[in-house]
Parts: sequence; structure tokens; C-alpha cells
Amino acid sequence: MNSLPHFWSRTVAFAGLAGLLPFVLGLVFTLFPFLSPFEPVVLERALVGYGALILSFLGGVRWGIRLQGGAGTDLTYIVGTFGSIAGFITLLLPINVGLIILTIGFAIQGVWDVSAGMRGRVPQAYARLRAVLTWAVCFTLILIFVVRLIVG
Repeated sequence: MNSLPHFWSRTVAFAGLAGLLPFVLGLVFTLFPFLSPFEPVVLERALVGYGALILSFLGGVRWGIRLQGGAGTDLTYIVGTFGSIAGFITLLLPINVGLIILTIGFAIQGVWDVSAGMRGRVPQAYARLRAVLTWAVCFTLILIFVVRLIVG
């Protein structure tokens, strides 16, 4: 673990929070579709596609940490790929099913990262950032799902 950098900066926090923007815009456009410059089906596919991309990215982060001698075993490479596979599957399914799979995928990745941080296997700052971002993403995806159910 000592070979991994301990990081935290305003840039990291800003970049992490900026990554929430597409999810937040997805929620706003779901709540207020008349504000959206996009066709609903385009927005839905873009939202799920972005979620799939970020879920895949999180697996890549774990690969990077492992490649530097950090958390995990060789099994990390296999498990780290599951997010990419789950993300790909969401692209093939109806939007509401995709939102559920993404929410579960983000929650699993978040728990994995936070528990690794609690055991000192990844930097504490990374684990804290992942906790905040995971809750924000999951909450936003759940809200989008609920709004879609209510609106029909």
C-alpha cells in the first residue's frame, strides 16, 4: 500500500463531482422533459451509455491500483471486468432495467472501494471520494427510475 500515492486535491474533488453532471442533467431532463434539447430515446440511451462507461472506468481504476501493487489479487482483474460487462448489458436492455443494473453495479463498486479503504488497501481519500460519489450516483439513478415510473 505504501507504493500507492495518497492524493486529495480540489482538482480531484472537482473532477469527481463534474462526473456527476450527466446523471444530474438526466434527472433534470427526466423531471422536466420540455427543457431537454434531446429526443427522449436519445437522452435515455446517452444516460445509460454514460453510466456503462463510468462503471467500466471504475473497474479500470481497480486494475490500475492492482497493477501498482495495491489492493487485491489476480482475481481483481477478473472481478474488475464485471462492471464493463454489466455496463454493456445495460445498453441492450430497456431503460428502467438498465437503471436498476447500473445502480446495483455502482453500489457494488462503491462498497468494494470503501471496504478496501477501511482495510488500508486503497488510499483513504480515494475511499472517501468513492463513498460520496457512489451515494450521489445511486441516489440520482434511483430518482430517475422513480420519476420514470411515476410519469409513465
